[in-house]
Amino acid sequence: MTALLTAEFRKVLSLRYWWILGIAPLLVGLFCGALTLPVTRALEDIVGPGFAEAAAAAIGISFALALVFLFAALFGVVNTGSEFQHRTVVTTFLTTRGRDRVIATKLATAVIFGLLYCIVAEMVSALTILMFGGGFSGADFGDVAAVLGSGLLCAVLWALIGAGLGLLTGSTTGSVLAICGWIPFGELTVSLILHGIGLGAVAQFLPGQATWYTLFTVVTLPDDVEMAMTWPLA
Repeated sequence: MTALLTAEFRKVLSLRYWWILGIAPLLVGLFCGALTLPVTRALEDIVGPGFAEAAAAAIGISFALALVFLFAALFGVVNTGSEFQHRTVVTTFLTTRGRDRVIATKLATAVIFGLLYCIVAEMVSALTILMFGGGFSGADFGDVAAVLGSGLLCAVLWALIGAGLGLLTGSTTGSVLAICGWIPFGELTVSLILHGIGLGAVAQFLPGQATWYTLFTVVTLPDDVEMAMTWPLA
């Protein structure tokens, strides 16, 4: 298994898609917090003191995590679907003892790279807020740490979703289009339909909604805020 994982890593690192997919979350994490700080500081007079750093942290980290989840899923798709696209999957299965080990290796690789994407993006986002905002003085550091920790879990799950979709369809292009269409449009459409036919309770288990419930219900919410689904159910 170790030899398979090493070979898989060497193959991935020899290609360019692994670092290309990591650029967008990194740039968003780097600039989003810094760019939102001037805006949120301008609103402090209206909202109250201590608002700027908390809002900038929430916005910067949330945008970075949203892209991390998307690109972790896309990495999983490309890593598994490319075997079918280039017709190397048969050779891989024939030269390896057991198909289960090959699939497990690909899933493990997707998880590892998804975690790496998330760790780097979270570190950059947090450091940006610390550098430009003077820290998390307006936010509870424990809540921020909880969001970052749950973000790692969500990145792992989205990487597995992408890898599983690539294995299921055997098409890199189709799976990439499916994920890119599902996240902004598909899930919203399905959710509206479910609410329209009286199955709104099912919509909260859709992957996108479950992800945000997971992220934001780990923090301490005001007593008057009720969430449809809370951690750890999400």
